[in-house]
Amino acid sequence: MTATTSDRIAADLMLVHAPAIYDFRNRDDFVLGWWASQESSNVTPIFEMYPLGFLSMKSYLAQHDLDAKIVNLASLMLKHPSLDVERLVSHFDAPIFGIDLHWLPHCQGAIEVAGLLKKAFPESFVVLGGIVSTYYARELMAYPQVDMVIRGYDTLEPLRLLVEAVKRGERRNFAVPNLVYKVDGEVVDNGHGYTPAILNDVAIDWSKMFPKTSSLLNMPNLMVLPNTGCAQSCGWCSGSRWAYQRMMNVSKKTVFHRRSEQLSKEILTFPKTESPLSVYTLQAYSESGPRLIEYLESVEASGVVSSVSFEQFRLTKPALLREMVRAAPNTDIFINLSPQSHDVEISRLTGRGTYANPEMEDWIAQALDIGIKGFYLWYTIGMPQQTHASVMETVAYSARLMERFPNDKVIPTIFGMVPYLDPGCQWFEEPDQHGYTVFHRDLESHRRALTEPVWHDAMNYETQWMGKREFLPSMYEAMQTMANHKADFGRITRKSIGIVNSRIERLRYLTGEVERAMTRDGRLPASLRAELGAHNDEILSYAADVVLVKKPLSGRWYDDHTVPRHIVDACLTKRSGSHAAA
Repeated sequence: MTATTSDRIAADLMLVHAPAIYDFRNRDDFVLGWWASQESSNVTPIFEMYPLGFLSMKSYLAQHDLDAKIVNLASLMLKHPSLDVERLVSHFDAPIFGIDLHWLPHCQGAIEVAGLLKKAFPESFVVLGGIVSTYYARELMAYPQVDMVIRGYDTLEPLRLLVEAVKRGERRNFAVPNLVYKVDGEVVDNGHGYTPAILNDVAIDWSKMFPKTSSLLNMPNLMVLPNTGCAQSCGWCSGSRWAYQRMMNVSKKTVFHRRSEQLSKEILTFPKTESPLSVYTLQAYSESGPRLIEYLESVEASGVVSSVSFEQFRLTKPALLREMVRAAPNTDIFINLSPQSHDVEISRLTGRGTYANPEMEDWIAQALDIGIKGFYLWYTIGMPQQTHASVMETVAYSARLMERFPNDKVIPTIFGMVPYLDPGCQWFEEPDQHGYTVFHRDLESHRRALTEPVWHDAMNYETQWMGKREFLPSMYEAMQTMANHKADFGRITRKSIGIVNSRIERLRYLTGEVERAMTRDGRLPASLRAELGAHNDEILSYAADVVLVKKPLSGRWYDDHTVPRHIVDACLTKRSGSHAAA
């Protein structure tokens, strides 16, 4: 099918966000989402939230009279189970398609969507970017559907140069820094010399990101990214100082801030919504006190933000907390801490461990008195020296915390570092030195692993303290026990805890049945595949958080706001069954 001119979606650059697994709607051969049921974000297991960098790219190119459009293919496929993706793609018209491969769980979907686009538009360029793309840039060149990779933590200027070059008609010789590309099958590497001192020097205009008819009723959070990189060297993180020094071609300076003026300008474009608007501030642990105050003053000045959340690495000094509350007296302030474990030695080995539990508890009490509204505490399974017993001790400690701090003031969460340890992080690169074994190292192995029927065949690591077959049982027991503690202390309702328990029991049953069938017969019986299909349908109806209500799969800031409804309708087909929620 060829789209008519009136039905084309044309752009100088089309940014396409792929689902984690491209054919998720037709899969009944593995348990979808066993790795995504950890309450850690309110998206489904196909991870339909695209990176904020897409919005920065769109805004930056617009300043240079270049039109970039964002198509959230993952969101469209989720919302419309009968969407014919090939027919939809036929309506696209762009000389360059950009795909984010930022985090590794997107490796299967990103590569498949690259193939779909390359098949439909053989003369257009397919370019990938993000942390994983940077790490695996040379390996990506082996895929025929991938023409280019732009490496680095800030690709705005290289991307502009590339789009302008293609508009001029260039096809072979690109004077674009950080670009790896192919000419007649040969790889050309332009080096990795573009490492700007200021991050993403552009303000996202949120007021122009959504259609005027949208109420934005379902926007639980907007997000702001004030910096990238990190001054810390947490061993599990590919965004750490250690990883950036080896992956991003930087040495001493490993934190790159946006200008305060751009942040303030961006915040003042936040739309007024029908429901209270919250803002999640990414990587605030790398912000100085004065920058945090400037940021909060802008949030307060916007007049539309009801609450703001911060990630903090250490216990923020009480004097600064008082300044923060004074700077935004009409905005509720929440703080996220990631101790990783109740055990201070385990916490220290992860790169945290800068405070003991009694110190943290006294600090929380003081911060609440100052006016901070609440705290989210994040604990992670998969750390050095962490056994199953230690994991359950963390859960028990969390219960004691909730007992001390009632009324939703402190909300702990525990989740597994699954299915992957980040490529590029210290433990991935030096596993023996830290007690880790890494099973998948190259990109293709990870891509294949993501759809393995048996869950532990997908995981790319284990530790000497917890084998990978122990991992999921420990994670489910910890999550279930934690959720029941939350019900005991009023964090979630008794009705909701029934849903939590039934969902985890269902996951236990299905992952166990799949493993037994594959071990016994090497295949899945039709009856089990039918159960898997029904489960996959159901789990995609919910976000992976503990609210446990069906999420409207539209109207969120990261949903698709580009493809007109009449084009969507023209691409819907009748299907005998679906593995998504309408």
